Amino acid sequence: MSLPHYAVDCDAVLKDSMSNKDGVWRNGKPDYTKAKKLFDAHKSKSHSPNSLEFIIQNIVKNWEKEVSHKPNPSQWETVDLANYRFSCNGGQQYTGYEVAKQGTYNALIGETAYYSSKLITFEESHLAFRRAFGEGFAWELTELYSGPPTVSFKWRHFGRMTDFFSCFNQSGKIYKADATLKMIELYGVCVAKVNEHLMIQDLEVFYDPNQLFTQLTEMCPHLSFDKIIMPSSQQAEPLLDMTTTTKLCPHLPLNKIIVPSSQQAEPLLDKKTTTKVCTII
Repeated sequence: MSLPHYAVDCDAVLKDSMSNKDGVWRNGKPDYTKAKKLFDAHKSKSHSPNSLEFIIQNIVKNWEKEVSHKPNPSQWETVDLANYRFSCNGGQQYTGYEVAKQGTYNALIGETAYYSSKLITFEESHLAFRRAFGEGFAWELTELYSGPPTVSFKWRHFGRMTDFFSCFNQSGKIYKADATLKMIELYGVCVAKVNEHLMIQDLEVFYDPNQLFTQLTEMCPHLSFDKIIMPSSQQAEPLLDMTTTTKLCPHLPLNKIIVPSSQQAEPLLDKKTTTKVCTII
């Protein structure tokens, strides 16, 4: 059996005849030049062409391009749409049409202390991450555990945080984290069922979303955003209720959190000593 084009070339869906038709892409054909450059420079594995690792990696990369940028699931070439389901960490199973409406980031992240998919639209989620990862957010398959029809593998997502990240947290507050200029790395596992044409029928993703946000915010992973309070007067007050601070992680860098006043946000400590800040807007 000959391999489908999306299994041979990681950019196949950007090159085929359908890719140039009007209305195929959400906001025009996406440009993956930066992400590809980042991938080539910082990938941890170099899979041999035509190896199963290489083939599965290509399929997933093309799948990501389609589900993120093609609004009409009937035009997704990498999935068996009638049988397609997507889930994360054993949660809700989404159809292709539900993912196209909600967005890949929202379906992958859901509700956490750092992020609320209920309050963030498809477009807002992509803007937030595209802005933070100005050099791209690359993906690679790092280890393959089993082959078709049930494919299981470990993966790595990575990119340098070049600009601020801002979104709603689960408490309904908007926060803004300044750029760290550091490489952000995220690891997880996937289990995918494919048909005889290597089209994805079921895709299960397993990972800890907090891996991402603790690096973006450089806060302690045990910080509870629910304990962040807003100032009730014009005088700046701590974002954290200091009476409950001892219940939070002792490693929380309080000197890196700034406090909004009624006029403008001012740091708790001297700005000159603050290398990174996280602000509640």
